[in-house]
Amino acid sequence: NKLRFLPDDQYGIALDNLVKGCTDILLLNPTGTHIFAGKRCVQPQPDWWFMGGRMFPGETPVQSCQRLLKRELGLDIGRERFTAVCAQAFAFGMREQVPKEHGTTDTQFCYKVQLKNEGEVKKVVVDEQEYCDSEWKLPSDILDGNYHPALKYAVGCMLAGEALEELQECEKNGGSDAEVAKLSRDFLKRRRAVDEVMKKNEYRLDSKEMNYQTTVRSTY
Repeated sequence: NKLRFLPDDQYGIALDNLVKGCTDILLLNPTGTHIFAGKRCVQPQPDWWFMGGRMFPGETPVQSCQRLLKRELGLDIGRERFTAVCAQAFAFGMREQVPKEHGTTDTQFCYKVQLKNEGEVKKVVVDEQEYCDSEWKLPSDILDGNYHPALKYAVGCMLAGEALEELQECEKNGGSDAEVAKLSRDFLKRRRAVDEVMKKNEYRLDSKEMNYQTTVRSTY
């Protein structure tokens, strides 16, 4: 294992010159109705956000997700349980490493995982040095509330993906033309909703813990 962690000053120089690869996870409860979100108390993005973090050299995106869920939440999740959701890119205006105002530019691979039982749910504990709060949230709460457009986009893509899976399963099992048509409309409706997330971004970050406020511009 040749992995070495850089001192903060060297890591800051790296962040000034490199785009950091990250993997983030939409973690679902056993019934699939709620998404686990953590409220960060460090830069970047000191607000509600995904579980996840940066990839290490040599990892696949799924291996990165597995390591991060083990590190952040104490969960051991088999690779077959991960489903790809979307990919995004971010340019944050702030970071923890000095000079903080240089920010960081990241690419993201987003996956979803559904927990199997209450035993797994009870293992979910966030790092208090990185998160000041955590909560299981309805997808509709995220889509309709004051949340970062990247989080909304991922949730919208997840719902569209689930609608597509239902359509594919119906067609595979010989569903009627009427059933396929209905599910096709449902999928297209979900997909259009993803585009609306990008068009109607009114998000404002207001971190009282860090006395930090900013807005976010979103674009394809």
